[in-house]
Amino acid sequence: RMEVIWLNLITNNPKQVVDFICKQILKILQEKNYVVLGVPGGRSVKPIFSEFLKHTEIPWEKIHIFMVDERLVPVSDTDSNFLLVKKQFVDLLVKKKLLSEKNLHPFILDNSKKDFGISQYEKELKKYGGMYDVVILGTGEDCHVAGLFPEHTIKNNSDFFIHFHNSPKPPKDRMTASRNLIQKSNVGVVIFLGEGKKNAYENFKNNKIKLNACPTKIVKKIKDYIIYTDLD
Repeated sequence: RMEVIWLNLITNNPKQVVDFICKQILKILQEKNYVVLGVPGGRSVKPIFSEFLKHTEIPWEKIHIFMVDERLVPVSDTDSNFLLVKKQFVDLLVKKKLLSEKNLHPFILDNSKKDFGISQYEKELKKYGGMYDVVILGTGEDCHVAGLFPEHTIKNNSDFFIHFHNSPKPPKDRMTASRNLIQKSNVGVVIFLGEGKKNAYENFKNNKIKLNACPTKIVKKIKDYIIYTDLD
């Protein structure tokens, strides 16, 4: 099933999603010599990660991977989004020598700092242009993306990252890319997989519902985006 929607694509095929990302990566690399890929944790992104491993034309040595959201835990913690991303696809790329460890940019929690290390992460991102070129966003049943929750962190106007300690969904302590940072991206992917996401997808398609009530709509502010869903 493939139809054009909002001049962008909607598909239930992860291969089409990664073909789209791949074309965009190659286009960006004509203008600069690296691409910043923003990735989330979570299970719904796994089909895309699996598909990435099959696309041999992706020049991984030019791709820098940053997190779009993270739990305020060490990277070795079982709650860490980065650890999940590593297990799901990064370790394999490193093992095959396609991706260098220095291209990986996990968020490093610093409990000695008031901001838990987010200004350091901002500094790290600024070394690579201060934005995501391509951002992948899973979505929650409540329409949240990254750590941007409806009528909550989505309203925060910071330019880069924010930390918060009252997440509506456990764990309470998290950091996330802000709405301003995500909507600066060149390319966006948003994922609605499974019946549990049906309501979120309906809200996303409903033009009467505003961004603050449905943070997934942030992808509509990104120049090129694709929707990956198995819902009608």
